[in-house]
Amino acid sequence: PRRASEGEMATTASAMPATAPARTSARPHDWRRRSVPRPRASASSPSIARRHRLVTRAGSLFEVATPVRTTTELDERDAFKRLMERAGVKHRVRLASGARGRGLFPSGPVGWGKSAVLLSVPLDVCIVAPFGDATAAGGAGGVSAAVAEELGFSKDPPEKAKKDTYGILRAAWEKRAGVTVPETITSLSRSGDGADRELAVALWVLFATRSGDAERNVWRAYAEWLPTAEELPSLMLANDKELDQLQDEALKREAKATQNAADALFLSKKNQNTETDGSASDFFVIRDGLEVTAEDARWAFALVASRALASPVGDDGSSDFAAILTPFFDMANSDDVSLVSASKSVRGTADADVENAARVVLERGLNQGVGGPRVVLETTRGLESADAEILISYDPTATNAELMLRYGFSLRGNRNERLPGSSGSIHKDAKTATTRQTRLESEILRFALEETGLMTEETSAEERRRLFVAVASACGGFGNPEEDQGEWELDDAQVRLEIACAEAFVDAWAKQLRSFDTDLAQDEAALTAARAGSLPGATPRIVAAVEYRAERKRCLETGMRALRAYVEWLQEEEEEEESAGGFVDQQE
Repeated sequence: PRRASEGEMATTASAMPATAPARTSARPHDWRRRSVPRPRASASSPSIARRHRLVTRAGSLFEVATPVRTTTELDERDAFKRLMERAGVKHRVRLASGARGRGLFPSGPVGWGKSAVLLSVPLDVCIVAPFGDATAAGGAGGVSAAVAEELGFSKDPPEKAKKDTYGILRAAWEKRAGVTVPETITSLSRSGDGADRELAVALWVLFATRSGDAERNVWRAYAEWLPTAEELPSLMLANDKELDQLQDEALKREAKATQNAADALFLSKKNQNTETDGSASDFFVIRDGLEVTAEDARWAFALVASRALASPVGDDGSSDFAAILTPFFDMANSDDVSLVSASKSVRGTADADVENAARVVLERGLNQGVGGPRVVLETTRGLESADAEILISYDPTATNAELMLRYGFSLRGNRNERLPGSSGSIHKDAKTATTRQTRLESEILRFALEETGLMTEETSAEERRRLFVAVASACGGFGNPEEDQGEWELDDAQVRLEIACAEAFVDAWAKQLRSFDTDLAQDEAALTAARAGSLPGATPRIVAAVEYRAERKRCLETGMRALRAYVEWLQEEEEEEESAGGFVDQQE
């Protein structure tokens, strides 16, 4: 064998010196195997370490790629985690920042095979107060007895025994927090007037976050994790400049009405708290040393509106509802129902249901090792990694305007949106003595969208939902594809009516699109600048308003594009079928 030249490495056994001793334990030679060369440094080649780095960068069959993290930790010192554990919360979650901003993420893959508990918060850590118009809260026996027993109040002397559910839950909260809810709050919560009850919940939040010892009162410590008035996107806190950014006068009026109602309620109760000289106070005195302003109350109202869970409390069949504010839960973000990965439930009393995006069930007993009165967040589908965000749905039927008014955000591709236009069926126009159609045929429109390539498997989920909105808006409903007969026929007159109706919708949507002060491209540029931190004067409410109006324009543009494609499809098919004397279902 020839000798390897300088810098060349021997690659076979035959290149070894002839004097090398034979290995009796060597495996039989396999001509298909090649020995791996040992890197050798030379004056003209990189070092062994350097070569190794080059090979690694080029990729190795033995190299295992490290997954790229898509979240940023927000609890690097475990303060949030320690607070959960101090509150007796069982958890498998972490606080991080992802595509939707701050939210809850699992500590690892979870929920495969069966539903798994992500968060379990004792009910005595939660603020539970009557909410909405109803008779005076409470009621003896039944559910109250069950709650009292599980919270340990059944052992109290008769003179201390609680007679109503709310009293039991409030006493449990006081015992845990080491503070007593002032009479100014409890008297309002006992009122049968819904406005008084709403103010009571807001004042309780202010009292809870400003009273007691942070080591014992979870809410006092949790206050640092709650958004400030400047950070909340709620329209309850928006000024006129921020409301103008909605470019929606109807929504602006609703937001102003909500603000005015909250201010009027606060002022009406504040004026009942007078100074010692009889003059009106500028504050609402919750208790000695704790006074709150109208601005404080607005912040609390915004928190309650965006974070409270509504649930029936009391005997079965009770119409009395409670607002349940659960710390740690409120960090979970909301999205479309198709993306939801977790649901809430309240456990520890009797069975009942409430219509809400989050499944709310009141039941007594254990569940997956979690027992007693508590609020539970559990998976509805598997979360494949620690970067899979835990998502719930605040309201699966709300439009973007409703979401903005209640919570301060909107959804991209919200299936509940509807575009302007008349609904109905074909009817006679008395003035012109002509027939006018005001609703499209949903089955034919859906078929056409697939035929034209607008609705395919490659269409993004957001755009699919916008197409759903377009169909539902133009047809008076989306219809049920499973009930499609696949047998339809339009004559020439019907085709012309369908085309005229579609064009009327396009004109109406184009008119609304032109009514905005900015176009979609300008809005997208503003959102890009806001994400980069380079949009002057951008507050969370302004950014939320721009996103709201941008999504409205995206829906309008998608709807116009869909119906224009529909018109072209109808015209093309009409020409092809003209000789056949009818516009026949192409599936036949």
